[in-house]
Amino acid sequence: MRRLVIGLSLLAVLSPGVSLAQPPGSSMGEEFARGVEAPVLSLVYFPAKFVVGVMGALLGGFSGWATGGNERAAESIWRPMVGGSYFVTPETLDRTKPFLPFDGGPYALPPPPPGPAPSSSMPPQP
Repeated sequence: MRRLVIGLSLLAVLSPGVSLAQPPGSSMGEEFARGVEAPVLSLVYFPAKFVVGVMGALLGGFSGWATGGNERAAESIWRPMVGGSYFVTPETLDRTKPFLPFDGGPYALPPPPPGPAPSSSMPPQP
């Protein structure tokens, strides 16, 4: 019985179909390396990105204040400096997810304020 358990255990470990599932095209060594590299690189990258984000928040606020409350002026600084990737992940190292350090996404214009409809769209009154 003991030999049978040992034999089946060895067969399960050595058989490629029964062993641990891995992403196609990568070995366990590569996965291990990415798992070690990601937090080590994040220890270096995160503090720098955090400082850039805080400085961007302050500069954007100052820009908005200096332009009389212009939100677009503030967002033009906030979006690239505060947005983006704050951590290095194994997915960014194997390039399955993009690493975007200064990406705030596309700028979308704010919706128009609610109010009365423009006079040109109203029917003429008799």
